[in-house]
Amino acid sequence: MMRTCNELAPARRGVFLIVIAAMSVMMPLTSVGVVAAQSGEGAGSYDEAKAQEIDRMLMCPVCPAQTIDQTEVPLAKQMRAQVRELLASGATREEVLGWFSAPERYGPSVLAEPPRSGFYLIAWIVPGVVVVAALAGGLLTLRAMRGRRGDGDELPGPGDSDELQPYLAAVDRDLALDRRDPEGEA
Repeated sequence: MMRTCNELAPARRGVFLIVIAAMSVMMPLTSVGVVAAQSGEGAGSYDEAKAQEIDRMLMCPVCPAQTIDQTEVPLAKQMRAQVRELLASGATREEVLGWFSAPERYGPSVLAEPPRSGFYLIAWIVPGVVVVAALAGGLLTLRAMRGRRGDGDELPGPGDSDELQPYLAAVDRDLALDRRDPEGEA
């Protein structure tokens, strides 16, 4: 028969809560050890934070728009294990990224951030040029709109009503016609 925490004696309830708290603290620590054991490395042979940073810099070749730290496909798991193996052997971040982006492996397209050289320099320059061009176009449009306002094309004000009298009379006649019965009766 299973008992709930409330059904236990107060002394047992305290021990039960301590065990639950200890387990909740120990679970993340043991899962890190399991991951390290699965990848084949010892716990202290590489910096896990550095490995996770590199995982965020590598795109998964089979998952669109996801890095290898975001997906659980077998290839991404293998790539994460390879990152840790390279770091454990003493490779730097640049060496690991270079290993993956080598043409015989995945090529430069595996990098989440394109290189800042060669043809890939376009990916860094074009967005900035587009933003600057859009801002300049907006400013020129605003300046042109402001300039037109002073050219005498202004709307007539209350003082210009003498010039509008013929037009207003015509509008009043048209409105009077519209007020009549639609069948033509007065």
